[in-house]
Amino acid sequence: MKKLIFIVFLFTGLFATAQDGNYDEFLARQFLQNGEFAKAAEYYEGLFKQNPAEYYDDYLDMLVQLKDFEKAEKVIKTLYKNSGNNPVYLLDLGDLYLKQNKDADAEKQFNKTIKELKQDRYLIGQIAMKFIQLKQLDFAQRTYEKGKELLKDKNAYNLEIAHLFFLKNDLTGMINAYLNEAPYQANNLTLIENGLQKAMTDEKSKDALEKELLKRTQSAKNDFVYQDLLVWLYMQRNDFDGAILQAKSLDLLRSEDGENVLRIAKTAAIQKDFDAAIKGYQYVIDKGARFPWFVNANLEIINVKRDKIVNSPNYTKTQLLSLKQSYQDFIKSYNSEYTAINATLELAQLEALYLHEIDTAITMLTPITENNRVAKDLLAKAKLYLGDFYLIDEQPWESLLLYTQVEKAEKGNPLGEEAKFRNAKLAYYKGDFEWAQTQLKIIKASTTELISNDAIDLSVFILDNLNTDDTDFALLKFSKADLLRYQNKLADAEDTLNDILKNYPSTALQDDILYLKYKIEKDKQQYDKAASYLQKIVDEYGTDILADNALFYLGDLYQMYLKDDEKAKAYYEKIILDYKDSTFSIEARKRYRKLRGDI
Repeated sequence: MKKLIFIVFLFTGLFATAQDGNYDEFLARQFLQNGEFAKAAEYYEGLFKQNPAEYYDDYLDMLVQLKDFEKAEKVIKTLYKNSGNNPVYLLDLGDLYLKQNKDADAEKQFNKTIKELKQDRYLIGQIAMKFIQLKQLDFAQRTYEKGKELLKDKNAYNLEIAHLFFLKNDLTGMINAYLNEAPYQANNLTLIENGLQKAMTDEKSKDALEKELLKRTQSAKNDFVYQDLLVWLYMQRNDFDGAILQAKSLDLLRSEDGENVLRIAKTAAIQKDFDAAIKGYQYVIDKGARFPWFVNANLEIINVKRDKIVNSPNYTKTQLLSLKQSYQDFIKSYNSEYTAINATLELAQLEALYLHEIDTAITMLTPITENNRVAKDLLAKAKLYLGDFYLIDEQPWESLLLYTQVEKAEKGNPLGEEAKFRNAKLAYYKGDFEWAQTQLKIIKASTTELISNDAIDLSVFILDNLNTDDTDFALLKFSKADLLRYQNKLADAEDTLNDILKNYPSTALQDDILYLKYKIEKDKQQYDKAASYLQKIVDEYGTDILADNALFYLGDLYQMYLKDDEKAKAYYEKIILDYKDSTFSIEARKRYRKLRGDI
């Protein structure tokens, strides 16, 4: 009996507590969830009378759900009066009239809302946002304009207005609003850039932004923010000449050390705009040895000149030897161990990969890899390069040793992931496909995008061709041909590929063989023949995975090597139109626009 009394007492206590803790609200929400709006409204009406401010929105929603517009209007007008004529309630009244299709009455209330705005920054913003929620964008704009007047601040709400113009698809308005705000965000221009990025979807919009920025750089000569944004815009367009020109101007005006120009030059080099990169590096060099980036620029300009030469058609040994001399002169000129070793690494690459002096390259790097005083990053790079050279020299066990050392020493770092990928590729070359796949699965999650993409590509390739009807022999021979090409044994590589075609005529590797033959012919500087292999992939394997690769590199061959811009344009256009999801589509679009004269 005592137990029963206790339970009753406990239940009663809990119920009382629930009442005290707004049990009515609990019931109201339950009825609302069940779609019983009339019952929910009864409870919300009671709650509203107790606390109008807290339950106004819920109660009004219930009345609208029940289409009791008369009572809803009365509630709004009462609160408007009791609030000291807060214009927010006029906006609610206008919204109520809209729900009844009383557009003229709604417009009247919206106009009255703006007329009764007070000098309150928060309230003005609140009302403008509510207009946006109601999709009354013109009224939202008028609210912001009135707010500027009331606050006597012509730059109030710039960011909010910019977003509003974006919603209205008003490009000019959006650009001007963001640029009006830019001087106040000089230390946080990313905010402005991210906002502008949303609307910079085509060349027309970028042209409009460029025009306005150029105008403002002339009228606000002491405000560098617009030039900073010009640099950003040119970088977005891959117009590195324009970016470097503006960066040079800013460097002079601000009396800087050339770092920003150097940064843009490095990006230009990565994007293979070698001429723009050379201009940038030369500017930093011309500033003189007293500036901190002088030595770095001197080395980078040699590197980019090398890249320009080896990416041009029919380069000569004489050009390569001239580069070799430049590296040697640089190493003699600078005493810094770090700088000298960095240059030595680049020279070793030139010797091994282009002059094909493997023994020389190995001799250059061996003492560096055995010197524990060498900076950790340079030691790792030296070991990776030396491992590559041993692989070319048919000493894969030495390569494995060096790659593994780097993988362990640089675990979790990009260089460590690069070493792991090299080990996986070494396994692929040796025909140990299962182990290669195991490693590639780990690397695919790499934070370094380039390594991750390479790992995915190799993994997919192995997976697609392992355990096929041809057994694994065709894949074994193909990986051997791939290695022979890497070792610059181009004739042997080609013979091996032809052997696959002879012995395994139905192999699924047909398009891959054509693709590797394209690479071999390009290495031999036989660009017409290289193009013929790619064209065969397009013609015969247009639905396979390498089709977009073939189209892009056909465009690249005709643009960079065969000097036929019209053909290059046609191939890039086909990627844009027919292979929209291709990883090459963005770059193809950029190149197409450049060839067409848009950039």
